[in-house]
Amino acid sequence: MWKAFVVPAALILSAAVHGQESGRIRRPPPSAAEAARIASDMAMNDTLLQKGDIVVTDRGFFVFRGPAADGVTNEFARVPDPALPANQPGNPAAKHRSDGRRAN
Repeated sequence: MWKAFVVPAALILSAAVHGQESGRIRRPPPSAAEAARIASDMAMNDTLLQKGDIVVTDRGFFVFRGPAADGVTNEFARVPDPALPANQPGNPAAKHRSDGRRAN
């Protein structure tokens, strides 16, 4: 009689252990902001980048300057957003700061 309870319990435990051993972690899909950050990081670490390439990220536009002195990281310079007028706050080349005051 006890076998009727032990065998199904053993099968359930075996399945649970197998699920843990498979190493799969179930996570929810990334949010839109997280997906954009991941895509931006992938673009900025692309091994096919050449000097002068423009990279569009969730943080703005950047031009690839080449590998850094350490040979591992990449160097980028911010590029003004072509969709923003030069005087509009938020554009790095703007004559006004983002708080509305004139840049020094």
